[in-house]
Amino acid sequence: MNGIHYKKRFLKGLLIALRIIVSYKLFNLLSVFMTRDKKEQGLKALHRRNAVLIREKAIEMKGVMIKVGQFLSSRIDFLPDEYTSELSLLQDSIPPHDYNEIRKRIIDELGAPPEDIFLEFNIEPIAAASLGQVHEAVLKDARRVAVKIQYPDIERIIETDIRMFKVVIRLFRGRYGRIDFDMLHGEFSRIIRGELDYLEEGKNAERFGQNFKGDERVIFPAVYWEYTTRHVLTLEFVEGIKITEYEAIKAEGINSADVATLLSEVYSRMIYLHGFFHGDPHPGNIFVQDGPKLVFVDFGMVQAIPERIKRELRRFANAIVERNPEDVVDSMRRMGFILEGADYRAIIDVAQSLMDKYRDISPVELKRLTIDDIEKEIENVIMVLDFIQIPNNFILLGRTIGILNGISFRLNPEVNIIEIGNPFIKEFLKGGRREQVDLMLRELKGTGMRLWRIPSLMDEFLNKANKGDMMVRLSPSDMEKITDQFTSLSKMMMMVILTVTAAAAALFFEMVNERVLSVVAAASSVTLGILSAFRLMRK
Repeated sequence: MNGIHYKKRFLKGLLIALRIIVSYKLFNLLSVFMTRDKKEQGLKALHRRNAVLIREKAIEMKGVMIKVGQFLSSRIDFLPDEYTSELSLLQDSIPPHDYNEIRKRIIDELGAPPEDIFLEFNIEPIAAASLGQVHEAVLKDARRVAVKIQYPDIERIIETDIRMFKVVIRLFRGRYGRIDFDMLHGEFSRIIRGELDYLEEGKNAERFGQNFKGDERVIFPAVYWEYTTRHVLTLEFVEGIKITEYEAIKAEGINSADVATLLSEVYSRMIYLHGFFHGDPHPGNIFVQDGPKLVFVDFGMVQAIPERIKRELRRFANAIVERNPEDVVDSMRRMGFILEGADYRAIIDVAQSLMDKYRDISPVELKRLTIDDIEKEIENVIMVLDFIQIPNNFILLGRTIGILNGISFRLNPEVNIIEIGNPFIKEFLKGGRREQVDLMLRELKGTGMRLWRIPSLMDEFLNKANKGDMMVRLSPSDMEKITDQFTSLSKMMMMVILTVTAAAAALFFEMVNERVLSVVAAASSVTLGILSAFRLMRK
């Protein structure tokens, strides 16, 4: 693909965005003559048409456009339902690339054609996605492997699309309240670029394998590093039934309810205990084997939960237990849920009302609480408060939990992933107490060291003072404080001088028999004296 094609792709993306913007502008002009109900119905229909347009163009343009559609399908916090439901139909499966291009890519990366490297190499891919495709092969020692090859020129296509979306968000900025589109663009760019590095993906696979070492119910394929580069990834060949092939799972005699429970347990461990989770649990990435066992593939889209976020989540949970809405809101602010300039009093009031609503919930009702219930509450809050957003650390997490909830429900309508995750949540919260103990021990150690050094520091201080080597450094803020204090003192001294001067004037006018002037000067002296005393007491 040459430079002209990249420019055409860039312009095509912009034209799609402009077409959508113009459609809403025209609707706003025409809706002036519509009734309220007619306007609402028309707007929903327009949302649906534009969502279909985006989905169809994403499939046509391929590349990162499909990823964008999937990414937006999880943004229930600002996109209408017509968009999220339509874009959720996008599947990360597209027609494969020409094999000659794939063969050349293997030669460039591994130094030889596939027929020389492998004992067998199936030229028909077993899976094709937006960034690359997977071929089954057999190594010279008869081990079956899955070889994932990145499409040629995909990096340049992605960078073109990322630049194009940067321009698009400028067109949409300000049209959806105060949503931080720059943050969304940055997070999406980070995720998509991370998927391009197959060396990192291999490390992710090994990290998952280590985290679940000893648990035979969960399978992560081994990485064959000698056949892996930044653009080619060779993994142990694993297979099973797609987790969404519900009838096939039942036909194999596998209990669907057990699969749903295991899936929830595995993700609870990833999120709450490991702080590192698989962020793309779509049907092509999770398989089921008899046992039941879960088999995971494709480790490009993962996320580690930062320690800072873990601490705030624990603080958030403790604030709810203690029924402290102020701390709940402050925790949300620290995690990035609240936009700058928000009405904190309004948010605290909403937090208080939600806490009151669920304060006396019974254990039975708590068990019935589902992810859908929580999602509806979040939607209601977002509708009321337009300065609430989903921060970048939670975008992928929210999308992942949403997909898991849908899969789990189809496997077992009675499943409650909150109840299954409860023991892991409790373990996660215990970590907060351990953190507090560790923090206290570090503080005590630091304090002890400082106390131990006091005698030597005092000796050093006195020696410098005696030698005249003392220097005082003041920060700008210290200088500002000193200046303010000096100004205040100067004003006070001026008032004292004026008080004394007025008193002297009163005596002088009395001596020269100017009774009126004497009374005025005396009154001024008394007034200034009272004001001086009042200012002194305030200081």
